[in-house]
Amino acid sequence: MIVLHHVAVAYGGSGGWPLKETPTDEISPIIFLLFNAINQSYVLSFFYLLSGYFVPRSYDKKGPKIFLKDRLIRLGVPVLVYTTLITPIIDYIVLNFAEGKEASFFGIITYRLQHPISTWEPGPLWFVEALLIFSTAYVFYRLVSSYSFNPFKNTFPTNAAVTGSIIAIALGTFFVRIWYPVGVEVLDHFQLGHFTHYLFCFWSGILAYRGRWFENLSNPKLWKIVAVLTIIAFPIMLAVGLSMGYDIDLFLGTFSWQSLVISTWDSIACLSIIISLAYIFKKRFDTQGRLIKWMSPNFYAVYILHALVIVSIMIPFLYIAIPTALKFFFVSLISVPMCFVISDLIRKVPYTKRVLG
Repeated sequence: MIVLHHVAVAYGGSGGWPLKETPTDEISPIIFLLFNAINQSYVLSFFYLLSGYFVPRSYDKKGPKIFLKDRLIRLGVPVLVYTTLITPIIDYIVLNFAEGKEASFFGIITYRLQHPISTWEPGPLWFVEALLIFSTAYVFYRLVSSYSFNPFKNTFPTNAAVTGSIIAIALGTFFVRIWYPVGVEVLDHFQLGHFTHYLFCFWSGILAYRGRWFENLSNPKLWKIVAVLTIIAFPIMLAVGLSMGYDIDLFLGTFSWQSLVISTWDSIACLSIIISLAYIFKKRFDTQGRLIKWMSPNFYAVYILHALVIVSIMIPFLYIAIPTALKFFFVSLISVPMCFVISDLIRKVPYTKRVLG
C-alpha cells in the first residue's frame, strides 16, 4: 500500500515526491486523492500501533541499554543510509534523466556535505526517524516511572472506549491542525497534523500488548460497518464541499468547521479500519503461503528502498505518451515485485540482516 500510495503521489496525488509528472486528464488526480486520503487515514497509524505492540516485550527482554542500541541500529542506520546515499542517487537520477541537467554524483554529495541541515531529506524514512524518537521516549519513561497504565486487561476495549478515543484524537487533531495544517512540515519532513493519530496508536500498541487486546478481539461488527460507511462517505463529502465552492485548504487545517469535519472523519476511519483489519486478518489470513513467506522478511527493506525503485522506473515512462492511469498501472506493476526482488538480494549481503531483519 505504501508503494502504491507513493506511485499515486508521483502521478498527481497530493503530497511531495522527488519526481512528479503532470496528469494527462482531470479524473486521475481525483481518484489518486481519494485513494491516498483513505490510505493516510489508517496505514501509517496501523504501522505505529504494530510497532508499539512489540516494544514492551523487546524492552523487557533486553533492558534499556541493549534495547536502545538495537533501535539505533535497526532504525538509525537506515535513516543515515537513506539520507547520505539513497537521496543523492535519487537526486542524480532526477536531475540528469528527468530534468535534462548535467549533474555529477560527486557534486551532489559535495553540496550536501556543505549544506547538511538544508539538504537533510529522510524521504519516506521520516516514519522510521519518528519511530526512533517514540522508542527513545519509551525508554526514558520506563527509566523514570514505575507506573503502569493497563486498562482493559485481557479484554478488548469496549465500543464506548473506542468512541471516546475517536472523539479525543479528533479534537486533538483539529487543534494541532489550527497551527500545522495537513501539508505543513516541521523540519521539512514531519507533518504534525497527522501526529495525534501516530502517537495515540503507538501508545495503544503498547497497551494492546500489556492487555492482550488482540488475543481477545471478537468480531467487531459495529466497526466493520462504520469503516465501510466512512470510506463511502469521503468522496461524497469531497464532492459536496467542492460543489459548494469551499476552499479545499479549509479542510486541511485552520480554525474552521471544515477542518473539524475532516479531523473527525480521519479519526473515525483510523480506528474503525484498524480494528476491522486486525480482526479480519486474525480470523481469515493467519497463515502464510510460499509467496508471503518469502515476502515477509523483505518488507522493511522494501520500505527503505521503494522511493529509489519508483523514481528509476518512472524515468522511461516520461518519454511514453500514454494516459496517466496507464502509467500508474505499469509503474506499480513493475515497482512492487522489483522492490521485493532487490530487497531479497540485499538481505543476502553479509551483516545486512542485523539491520534489515
